[in-house]
Amino acid sequence: MSKETKRKAAPAEISGAAEFRNWLAAPATGQALAVLFGLLFLFQCMILPLVGKAAVGGSGSPGAGPADTLWKNQLFFGAMLLLTIAVGAAAFHAKRLRQRADGSPFPKFTAGVLACALAMLLAFATGLLGI
Repeated sequence: MSKETKRKAAPAEISGAAEFRNWLAAPATGQALAVLFGLLFLFQCMILPLVGKAAVGGSGSPGAGPADTLWKNQLFFGAMLLLTIAVGAAAFHAKRLRQRADGSPFPKFTAGVLACALAMLLAFATGLLGI
């Protein structure tokens, strides 16, 4: 009798994209991104006066004009707004992946705050924040 050697089957290789998708669909990842997104949105609301009416139009006193550093304020605000939206989109995507995987509820709060951030971007791009 000849004994055949049994070879152990090598575990199936998973691609880097599939591994990243599995990591992104983990509950802790979506929660961490959502918390970070909430904190960034809070910070965004705190720096909103940097590009608001007082910064653009001045204090209302005779001879008062725009802030000297207005272009720096607008650059910082825009960069932070894009970072906030990117983290929000990642959080929403992670929560949607988790929803598809285990049937979690739709991330209403994350979607709502993301919609507010996008509305803020639209208002900033059209100049409505300085009115």
